[in-house]
Amino acid sequence: MTSSSAPVFGRRLIGLLTLGLFSPALSGASDEATPTFNQDVKPILAANCMDCHREGGANYMGVVAPMAFGDYASVRPWARSIARQAESRQMPPWHASPQHDGVFVNQRTLTADEIATLVDWVEGGAPEGPPVDTAPPAPAPAGDWQIGEPDLIVRFEEPVLVEDEVEDVYKTVTVRIPDEDLPEDRWIRAMEFRPGSDVVHHIVIFTSDQRESLGFPQGMLGGMGPGTDATVFPSTHGRKLTAGSTIIFNMHYHKEPGEGTAVYDRSEIAFRFHEGPVETEVHWGAVGTMAFSIPPNTPSHEVVAEHTLERSVDLFALFPHTHLRGKASRISAIYPNGDDEILLDVPEYDFNWQTNYIYKQPKRLPAGTRIKVQMWYDNSVDRAELAGIDPTRTVTWGQPTTDEMMYGFLDYAYADDPQPASDD
Repeated sequence: MTSSSAPVFGRRLIGLLTLGLFSPALSGASDEATPTFNQDVKPILAANCMDCHREGGANYMGVVAPMAFGDYASVRPWARSIARQAESRQMPPWHASPQHDGVFVNQRTLTADEIATLVDWVEGGAPEGPPVDTAPPAPAPAGDWQIGEPDLIVRFEEPVLVEDEVEDVYKTVTVRIPDEDLPEDRWIRAMEFRPGSDVVHHIVIFTSDQRESLGFPQGMLGGMGPGTDATVFPSTHGRKLTAGSTIIFNMHYHKEPGEGTAVYDRSEIAFRFHEGPVETEVHWGAVGTMAFSIPPNTPSHEVVAEHTLERSVDLFALFPHTHLRGKASRISAIYPNGDDEILLDVPEYDFNWQTNYIYKQPKRLPAGTRIKVQMWYDNSVDRAELAGIDPTRTVTWGQPTTDEMMYGFLDYAYADDPQPASDD
C-alpha cells in the first residue's frame, strides 16, 4: 500500500510517511472479540499490501513503498496510520469508481469487512495474538520485476544528465538492440519500465517500425507514468518486437531546478516473450486533443475528445493521462445504436498513480462505436496549494508538467483478426 496523498511529482518514497509521524502508543489491552495481528491482520496485509510493502517491494514506475510489513514489529508503529488510510480508501491506491468493481484484473481494493477488521484491531489496542501456522507470503518475482525474470532488458547505453537548471525537459534516447540479444522477431508477452532516477516524469517508447493506428504510430510499444503497472498480455496476444529494432525512449524529466540538483538517469525496459507466434497483435493508441484552453481561477473545466472506430476492436486496457491540474476522467463508448456505456470513470484522478486499468476479459466494441474521453481540470487556488500550480494563468496543451495533456490511451486488438481461444 503506497500513498497517493502527495501530488507533486518527484517524491518517490511515498507511503504512510505522508501522515508525518509514527502512531501514538496503543494500549495492549484486548479481548476475545478483538482481531489480532497474526490471526486477522497479517493475511489482509499479505494479500493486499505486501507486493509493495516488503523488502525489495514492487517498483511501480518509480513509486516504491518506504516501509516493509513483514512481521508484527515492523507493522506495529504504523497501525493507526494503516487503519486511517484503509478507512479513507487512500490505500491500497485505486481510483476507479465502485461501479467497475470486479472488472479490472489489477484492481486494488479492500472489502468493507477487511477495513472493519483493521479499524477494530487498532481500536482494540493492536494486539499481536498467538502465532498462527499459516503459509508465508508468496515469494517476490525473480529479480523483483513484476513480470518475473526478463528475457531481454534494454537500457540506456550511457547515463543521461538532467542539468541543474532543468525544471522540465524532453530527451530522446535511442538504443539499438544487438543482433545477439534479439536474433529473430519475437512477440512480447509482458513488459515493464524501470526509471533510472526519481526525476523521470514519464517514458514512452517507440521502435523503428512505424505505422498508423488510432492516429498514433503502432511503433509505440507503450508508455508509463508514476504508479503504472507492468503490461501483461494474454497467451494468445502480443506486440511484435522486430529483430534489428532500435528502441526510441521518449523521456520527460521534471524536477526542482537549482544548484546541485542535477541527476544522472539510466532508465530501462524489460521484456518477456511468448515462446512462438501469437494469434492476434495488440496495438497501442490514444484518443485525445491538444486543442484546449483552461481558464485561470477555474475549479472544474471539462475537455472532450472523441474517435469513431472504423473496425471492431477488443479492448484490453484503458490508461487516462493528464498533468497536475487533472482532477477526474471518464472514458465512454457510444454504440452505433445510440446506447452509451461508461467504460472507465475515475472521479478522483491522481497524478502520482497513473493506473493502466486492465480488463479481466477483453471488451468488444463494434465498428462505428464512438469512444468519448472526458477530462476535468482544476485551475483554482485550492489546487495551487495542493499541487504547486499557478492558477492565475490560462493553461494549454504542453509538454511541461505545469502545462497540461489530455489523453485516453488504449490497448486493443482488431476483432476481425484471428480471435483468441479462452485462457481458462
